[in-house]
Amino acid sequence: MEIEPKRLIVGMTLVFLLGISFAIVNGFYVQSSGEALPLVVYGLAFLSLLVGASVMLLFQWKINKAQVFRLVKLLPPEERVIVKILLEHNNRLEQNYVVALSGLSKVKVSRILARLSERGVVEKKPLGNTNLVVLKV
Repeated sequence: MEIEPKRLIVGMTLVFLLGISFAIVNGFYVQSSGEALPLVVYGLAFLSLLVGASVMLLFQWKINKAQVFRLVKLLPPEERVIVKILLEHNNRLEQNYVVALSGLSKVKVSRILARLSERGVVEKKPLGNTNLVVLKV
């Protein structure tokens, strides 16, 4: 599972803002009490941040998996075979291996991949004499 760059930037920005807010709160706390915030507060904040991030990633993975299974059910049988092959091989595989594993002809696989590419399901990237087929969903 890949993390989208946009989500990564948003996450890093939120962590940065959390750090700034802790610095501000610590400044006010030092002014009022003369002591710095206890380390337990920082530890609890870090722990809650880790738990929140892991829960978010877990649910994102389950949602993506459910969406892929719904997509596979909607596809025609030949397209379904190719998408399942890509799912079994970490969402990317060279086109000549897709031909070999699917049992379909090169022309048939090429046409199916062109249809899937038009719909935004897969992306074909040139790789030497063949193409690298990447599942985008």
